[in-house]
Amino acid sequence: MKKWFLRIALILGALSGIAFVVIWGGFRASLPQLEGTVSVTGINETVLLERDSDGNATITASSRNDLAYVSGFLHAQERFFQMDLSRRMAAGELSELFGTLALNADRENRIHRFRSRAVQAITMLSNTEKDLLNRYVQGVNDGLASLGSKPFEYWLLNTEPTPWKGEDTFLAVYAMFFTLQHSRGEFEWQNHLLRSSLPTELADFLLPSKTMWDAPLEPDEEPYRAPDIPSASLLSNSTPIALSRNDAPMLGSNNWAVTGELTETGAGMVSNDMHLSIRAPSIWYKLRMKLNDGSLDITGVSLPGAPAIVVGSNGAVAWGFTNTNIDTSDIIELRINPENENQYLTADGYKDFVTYNEIISIAGAVDEVYSVKETIWGPVMDMGDGKSYAYRWIAHVPDGVNLSLLKMEQVKSVDAALSIAGEMGIPAQNAMIVDKIGNAAWTIFGKIPARPDGDYGKIMDWSDGQAAWTNGYETKEYPRIINPQSNRLWTANARVVSGDALNKVGTGRYDLGARAKQIRDRLEALESPVKETDLYRIMLDSEAIFLARWQQQLSDVLRRTQDDAFRPFLERIENWSGFADKESVGYRLVKEYRDRVFETLMGNAVSACMAFDENCDYEGATKQWEAPLWQLVTERPAGWLPGGGDDWQFFFEQKAFEAWKPVLLGEIDLDDFTQGKNNISEIGHPLSSAVPLLSHLTDMPRVEQSGDTENLPYIAGRRRGQSERIVVSPGHEESGIMNLPAGQSGHPLSPYYGAGHEDWQEGNMTPFLPQQTKWMLEFQPSG
Repeated sequence: MKKWFLRIALILGALSGIAFVVIWGGFRASLPQLEGTVSVTGINETVLLERDSDGNATITASSRNDLAYVSGFLHAQERFFQMDLSRRMAAGELSELFGTLALNADRENRIHRFRSRAVQAITMLSNTEKDLLNRYVQGVNDGLASLGSKPFEYWLLNTEPTPWKGEDTFLAVYAMFFTLQHSRGEFEWQNHLLRSSLPTELADFLLPSKTMWDAPLEPDEEPYRAPDIPSASLLSNSTPIALSRNDAPMLGSNNWAVTGELTETGAGMVSNDMHLSIRAPSIWYKLRMKLNDGSLDITGVSLPGAPAIVVGSNGAVAWGFTNTNIDTSDIIELRINPENENQYLTADGYKDFVTYNEIISIAGAVDEVYSVKETIWGPVMDMGDGKSYAYRWIAHVPDGVNLSLLKMEQVKSVDAALSIAGEMGIPAQNAMIVDKIGNAAWTIFGKIPARPDGDYGKIMDWSDGQAAWTNGYETKEYPRIINPQSNRLWTANARVVSGDALNKVGTGRYDLGARAKQIRDRLEALESPVKETDLYRIMLDSEAIFLARWQQQLSDVLRRTQDDAFRPFLERIENWSGFADKESVGYRLVKEYRDRVFETLMGNAVSACMAFDENCDYEGATKQWEAPLWQLVTERPAGWLPGGGDDWQFFFEQKAFEAWKPVLLGEIDLDDFTQGKNNISEIGHPLSSAVPLLSHLTDMPRVEQSGDTENLPYIAGRRRGQSERIVVSPGHEESGIMNLPAGQSGHPLSPYYGAGHEDWQEGNMTPFLPQQTKWMLEFQPSG
């Protein structure tokens, strides 16, 4: 028996070894080809693909279509699974990979029918654009087919990758609309809930349109003045419910620019760090594309799935983006025909809903038929209040997504870039543009709804036709600022314009202006000549200017307390560094105290809304809540504390206790209560949390981080933050700087997997351009 057990063990061991070798061999076979020669049908002349030691790629070709083909080939070999997730998310097709786990998300996204819209959008392209897109798509599919094995994620999911289509490129851009705008009008809906459930005076106080922190490029005609605090009699008698802070960074960005008047070379200079979810690999792919005749040499970050450089420099013009947060959508209350529930009222009378039966394929289950109803304005949404609504979104217009960003490859001046702003089919972005002759400008790239006059912050009935809008403004109507007197420009997801321009773009969920204000002040402090390193350092500025007044307020509270347990905390707070440094205890003490004060005070203020609708979300309705919160904290009005008491000192001490409870109870040592311990990076592969041991191969090291999630330039969260850092002056790219997290490759066995991540994490300045070639792959036309 012992011999048989030994033989069985040896056989099983041999089979396991063979299985491991097979699996490992397949795993390695899905690595991209780095060197040698590839014969392909998708190009007309020889193309060179060079990679440096970090995997940063340079493609050199004789035609733009050949560049498109090889960039598609490259994207597919390095990032196909990530591209697949992007198109499936936008189309509502994730269930085909992940089964019923993704079904609710697919239902929610499918109402937009973006695959159908993408097919329609492609018909609007010029023949030149269609040819380029077709070449890119061919490159993607040839790159995927040329791998020795399917990407490893499909082995884990026990499925096959499906070929790329032209509409999938558009879906990759639609996916960014989901990321950067509201797919269900959440901001407008939350304002609606608050204004429907609270007295007008109270709602106005809690939902300010301006604050003392505003730093728009276009100054307000009148300075900010704090309103009077409403009487506590307006507060609800509902049981107070503490809010829960959403501490994730806003999905947005920073960018700023200086004109050539401030630089040594006389060229403008731009800085950009886009704040998005960060995963392994990075959302962006660093890429340089050149034509042999010298007519194109562009470097920047590309979005795998699309053939354009998103932000970067073409040698004459450089540009960067931040999310505008302007108003790009409207919720419309429908008037249903009382005699026919399948009709709604329009200016032309009652119309039938159009129903589309969408097929959702589900891995491991039967396909689902999901019915989507549409109106002339957009899809019908169920908001849970028994009424019927339609959703009008700029992403739904026929040319809401297009390939116009490709035109940035050939613009030679700021004026030329401004002239095509309204053509861009991307989510509306603050475009910061500079050129090599020294100009700098701000405008918006992307569609802006051309609305009639009206209060579009409210949900309206469009049945009389007076409020309806169909398309966006023309470029000549876009707001713009060129070469300001200060020679400095900045945006940070906060309000940028005022007056008529603000009425045109609308009010969305703008970020509090504290981050923009700090950036503006840093720029104003710079002396000429400004260098790339000067602008880069602003991206890593973690000084807690915004929290300084809270530090002072908390110090005053603790000096007055009779509770000796707070004495050690007072010392840390009074001697805080004043920075969101990972080693700082004082910073975290102040930050978490402010959060608890907000949760309780504002939870009490909006309790009627939460009683009205359990989904009421005050933070979803405004990012300007610091203004009313600080006014309450400093003026301490009677009756505003939960329960109606007026002992503000006791209230503040209570919030301090709640914020620091783990330390006060001895669960955490005060020395360990640092900002870094509260801000540990968690940058991983989308599948690593579901597949045992995969994280050891795919995920970036978890480290304590400086910076914070809001109100200062250095935005760093656990899974969100600076998805790239770029500083560049057109014509001087060799002096530029670029950092990307998590590296270029999507394959953990790649020789450059995760390359550059540590430099990004540590804030080390790495070159904008790809460096010395380590691997070269030559593409030869076949036939």
